[in-house]
Amino acid sequence: MSNDAREATQREIFRGPTLILGPKGCFLFASAVEYGERAHNGYKASIDHDKVTVEPGDHSYLSYDRDEYVMWGFSARREKFGLPENLEAVDGKKFKEAVAALMHDWHPALRSLVHRAECSTINAFPVKTSVPIPPWKTRNVTLLGDALHNMTPFRGIGANTALRDAAALHRALVRVDRGEDELIPALGAYERDMIEYGFRAVRTSLKEMERLHSEGILARAFMKIFFRTLDLIPPLKVAFHRLGK
Repeated sequence: MSNDAREATQREIFRGPTLILGPKGCFLFASAVEYGERAHNGYKASIDHDKVTVEPGDHSYLSYDRDEYVMWGFSARREKFGLPENLEAVDGKKFKEAVAALMHDWHPALRSLVHRAECSTINAFPVKTSVPIPPWKTRNVTLLGDALHNMTPFRGIGANTALRDAAALHRALVRVDRGEDELIPALGAYERDMIEYGFRAVRTSLKEMERLHSEGILARAFMKIFFRTLDLIPPLKVAFHRLGK
């Protein structure tokens, strides 16, 4: 990330993931990807028989990307973009132009985020959500995560719900391995529990998406007051996050 880009980006975005409610049912998410000082310095490892020592050093040998950047995502109902139904046929330049047009009366600092983005890094995808289903006849193949309860990203709980699935399934398989339970009954109990909390998360995520894209004046005003209050009172923020569990 260049110094110019850093200076042009609003400070709030560097404090953590930032939700921005725009007019007419539009929504912007922005976040900075940064690494600590130790990540910049890198590490080197030395092996002495059964002991491994890791210490600061040259990290030029590391193959993964350490670039710092600011990312954003813009969301609105499909018809507002004025783009073809087949999003795969639309290039980054067209997406950028469509978002810029929808943000024409937003704060200049927010419009600058879009303006500075490289077209090659921009793409779009339709938001989808799964439909709740009843329990099925348990077999020795089961599901977890998006394979069953895919949800919108607007509540930020999809990955956590998948991790909860993995932990629950692990506990069930450990009981089977220890001889404390039979495989099919253990998987059945896991599936029934997972279906209940998984689709509860799906419904919560869908409701959040609908609220964030509401075009009603009163609904938008309430959402802004609500999120500002959460930001000012940490215990409320913690309670809000627990609602999706």
